[in-house]
This record gives sequence, structure tokens and C-alpha cells, in this order.
Amino acid sequence: MDENTINRTKAAINALIDIEQLWIENTPNYNLSTQELLVLKKRLERASENVSRIYEDNKVKLQAAEEE
Repeated sequence: MDENTINRTKAAINALIDIEQLWIENTPNYNLSTQELLVLKKRLERASENVSRIYEDNKVKLQAAEEE
């Protein structure tokens, strides 16, 4: 994997950790404030964007590995 993929992976993982922390802080009701919902939206977008890029950038390699 190249450096961009590693950095995107780290960013996606960090965004998911932030999302988990929001859930932990709001257990058991999950009543997120407007501000928390905006943070959640931003983190979900970041995670989704990075995962999509990782997949697209490495699609050929991933498919080749699957075929082996």
C-alpha cells in the first residue's frame, strides 16, 4: 500500500473512533444534540469518503489478491 492509502486508512479509523465516542457519551438514549449530530455527520462523511477512496485506489490489487 502507498502512503496515501495508509493515511486515508488512519483518518477513517480515527473518524470511526470519534463516532464510537459519541455513542458512548450518549448511551443509553442516543439523544444527540444538534452540535453532536453535526459532528457525527462530518465524521461519517470523512469515514465514508476515505473508505471509498481506499477501495477505489486499490480495487485492482484487492481483486488480484482475491483471485489468488
